[in-house]
Amino acid sequence: MWSFIKRLLAGPAPAEDPLRETLGFDDAGLTRSGELLRAMRQREFWPWSEIHEFGFRYAQAMFPDPWSGDYMEGLWLFRVPSDGGGLMAMEFDQAALDIDRLPPALLRNLPGLDMGVLRAGLAAARRGPRNFEEEGEWIAWRRAAAAPPDSPAEPTAGPGPA
Repeated sequence: MWSFIKRLLAGPAPAEDPLRETLGFDDAGLTRSGELLRAMRQREFWPWSEIHEFGFRYAQAMFPDPWSGDYMEGLWLFRVPSDGGGLMAMEFDQAALDIDRLPPALLRNLPGLDMGVLRAGLAAARRGPRNFEEEGEWIAWRRAAAAPPDSPAEPTAGPGPA
């Protein structure tokens, strides 16, 4: 009886946040899903063979906070082929992954992933949202075939230009 009254007073379940994205990793690849992505018919799956880089970016937020102004944000970064040719950056909020509990499929499919590089990027982000001096990109894994001709195929550390 009490559960019925509780459901009656609580009302219907809230709708899914259309901007919420979820990440999934398995041995087939990376899956990014969300209501907005489905509505826009955007691609939601990339096999591991199409992932060219993985790292962390600490950059100024696109939209300033209306009360406190500009701030920095930490983003996980995957570079994948774009529909128009070249590579595009897929970015996810820093809270989407935990460096101490990265998914096993991610670790298995990115051999040579440099955790030290990721930790350096996360350390810059931990210094606060007004740490503009340490803006940069820390690439911890790069597919050997995706490396620019004038750079080594080894992981590179930031900070540096995005």
